[in-house]
Amino acid sequence: MQRTFTRQELYDLVWSTPIITLAGRFDISDRGLAKTCARYQIPVPGRGYWAKIEAGQSAPKTPLWKIDNPTLETVYIGGYKPPVNPYVAFAIEAAAGTVRKSKEMRQARAVPDQTRDVAEKEETPRAPREPIVFEPVRHPHSSVAGFVAALRSANPDQYGEVSLPGAKVHKSSVSRLTSFLHHLALALDQREIVLSHTEKGIKTAIGPDDVRLEIVEERRREKHIPTPAEQKRHDEHERRREIARRRGQWLSYESFWPEYDYIYSGKLSFEIHNWAEGARKRWKDGKHQSLESMLDPIADGILFHLAFEKARREEREAEERRRKHMAHRRELYKKRQERETNRLNFLRQLAEYQKEATDLRATIAKATEFLPQASSEYLRMIEWAQQRLAHIEAQNQIEVLTSNLQQQNLFPEPDDLYDPEGDPAPPKNPWSY
Repeated sequence: MQRTFTRQELYDLVWSTPIITLAGRFDISDRGLAKTCARYQIPVPGRGYWAKIEAGQSAPKTPLWKIDNPTLETVYIGGYKPPVNPYVAFAIEAAAGTVRKSKEMRQARAVPDQTRDVAEKEETPRAPREPIVFEPVRHPHSSVAGFVAALRSANPDQYGEVSLPGAKVHKSSVSRLTSFLHHLALALDQREIVLSHTEKGIKTAIGPDDVRLEIVEERRREKHIPTPAEQKRHDEHERRREIARRRGQWLSYESFWPEYDYIYSGKLSFEIHNWAEGARKRWKDGKHQSLESMLDPIADGILFHLAFEKARREEREAEERRRKHMAHRRELYKKRQERETNRLNFLRQLAEYQKEATDLRATIAKATEFLPQASSEYLRMIEWAQQRLAHIEAQNQIEVLTSNLQQQNLFPEPDDLYDPEGDPAPPKNPWSY
């Protein structure tokens, strides 16, 4: 049976077929299917729903909740896993391992050794989380103190919004945002993550790797309904315009209220401005949970993104080192090929000198038989041949040969062109098929 669905498709299935029957079709337990629905935030029928349906009674359906995490829109049933981009699979695995190791270290510090095993074995069902509210913070964490001071001193706009790079909230939410940032900084301290604020926004970093964060308050736009005072000013102005029009004069139009009002909900949304495949990047206040109750998942999410960035950066750096290393090997290979050509040319020249010297000796010996009747030109030829022979013989002397070999660096020791890995493979031609 099909193992991949959209949230809407699986929602329709679980509300049209009893979950125990549906689970049998997938060859998994009903508990496993219920957990899958919970993971993808899909409501399931409660107790008594199917009894009412069988009795012909009406039973209300829980509507499918809207979510902002696109990675949850596709549901995978059972052990099926979607294919992972091979170019980022290593980074996902490294990031997940970093988060897992961080959790283990924090648990080891928090749970005493003698009770840790018992705590791990206890698997009691979790009750729905109630929203957590942090107490107001007077002295926020040093990493956000400057940002909080800027928030508190910022002038709200006409709708009461306080806006800084990395945060947009209503002025009434500044205190809550301060408390959240303070506790987030404490949670990030446990994960050795540095929280800071720059002119570009809120930033978290581990070493050279960083990700930006943003916290905004949801708002809705509504058509403005004029107040009695605004309506009175508007009507008075229109009356004056009408009088001016009758006199042949013109009075410009004025607006006495905004076209829309922006209503702030008090619900905060937290987002990581970074790309990491398979990672959640947005959290928001809900009906039964708040950002404060999701502090640890948010901090772990930030850690995941930073570890992902680190793995990708290290892979890019390693790839760059491999590229430079291969380029260096190919350059050495090219120079070795050039040196081989020079070595052959040197040996050919030496052989040619030796052959020429042998021929010149024989020629000079034969020519000297005709010296008594030789002309001056003939004698000058003999003299030139003897000089040429002396030059060639000099080139074949061990001292001159050694000097020429050293100058051309044909047989150095140690060999600066030696490649212990051997000759590199030729680069692939991207246009070949």
